[in-house]
Amino acid sequence: MGFTKDTTLLHVTLSGDVYLKSRRTQQRLIRTVRANLDEALRSAGYVAPVTRLATHRFSLAPAPDVIDAVRAVALRVFGVGSVDVVVEAEYTTMDDLARTVAAFSAERIRGRTFAARVKRRGTHSWRSVDLARAIGAELIDIGKSVDLTNPEESVNVTVLDEKAYIVIDHERGAGGLPIGTQDTVLCLISGGFDSVVAAWMLMSRGCTVDFVHFSLNCAQSDHALAVAGELVSAWGYGMDPTVHLVEFQPVKDALFEHVESRMRQVTLKVMMADAASQIAQAEGITALVTGDALGQVSSQTLPHLVAVSKASETPILRPLLGLPKQTIIDIARTVGTAELSARAQEVCDLSEGNPVAIAATQAKVDSTVESVPDHVLSDVITTAKVFKLSDWEPGQM
Repeated sequence: MGFTKDTTLLHVTLSGDVYLKSRRTQQRLIRTVRANLDEALRSAGYVAPVTRLATHRFSLAPAPDVIDAVRAVALRVFGVGSVDVVVEAEYTTMDDLARTVAAFSAERIRGRTFAARVKRRGTHSWRSVDLARAIGAELIDIGKSVDLTNPEESVNVTVLDEKAYIVIDHERGAGGLPIGTQDTVLCLISGGFDSVVAAWMLMSRGCTVDFVHFSLNCAQSDHALAVAGELVSAWGYGMDPTVHLVEFQPVKDALFEHVESRMRQVTLKVMMADAASQIAQAEGITALVTGDALGQVSSQTLPHLVAVSKASETPILRPLLGLPKQTIIDIARTVGTAELSARAQEVCDLSEGNPVAIAATQAKVDSTVESVPDHVLSDVITTAKVFKLSDWEPGQM
């Protein structure tokens, strides 16, 4: 009996959002997460088989030179709950397994408090707690003491029918639902912290995400697309986003000509929502996504968010609505876009240093929008550039 230290496996366990569904729904979700996982694994150079274990786990056998890269991409596939580094332990009896696990773990727990944790599936003549106790008995003279509440080291074992695995390391994955199991949404991407986090949150719930960017500055457009590209390259397994790049300078010029300075910010936001809605409807997209957080800026006060929503015939999803700015930045760090987003330029300030409206009435917003000639918005929508984000290169816009 024993184990092979040189044969390190990865166990990919699906998220509860996947395996706690009904059997029919599970089957559909698992097909999608498997396809997305395969895409991620190819990007990391993984060419070995993917073996199904039980109902919600896959086993990978990556070569030593790619194991870190394989694990990294698997952790960023939505629908994956965790990725464990394991070795298989051979055994015939429970006591054999306890001795094997103890031999593998002895140096790690020497002189330290420890706990043995066992997860088991299948029919055995012993219970999970029996194996945990047997492992503890083998290690009690090596470790400092057993501590089931707050141990310095945990000895984790997974038993699946006749096979057993010693867990070397456990890391939580992206979780959520696999991309492609919900409808497509259109995200208004700016390049700052908020909109990319909003897109990431919708991706985590299974949505594919397309992007619309309203260009008021060429350099900022490149920056916004770079942020979107960073998001998709790291987390977008299962989607190939389309970008709608709308040149919004004519709208900005019209706002300076026809709208008083205090109303320009909310009017700009309303017209962006209207334009995005028209694009979404033309593309058959179900909903818009924005990075709005209540009260963060003048266009995101409650009266103004209501006015923006009424301007859009397409529903607007606002996943960040109740989050503090620091929480959004912390999520951006998790996503990996925070450093790039921190370099975003402010190009939407049209106030010229004057006070801006923070609670304009719906009637005031409507009358202000109506003061802008209709053709201004229709012209910029008609001339929008449409392309795949994967085809974009910095500077080409």
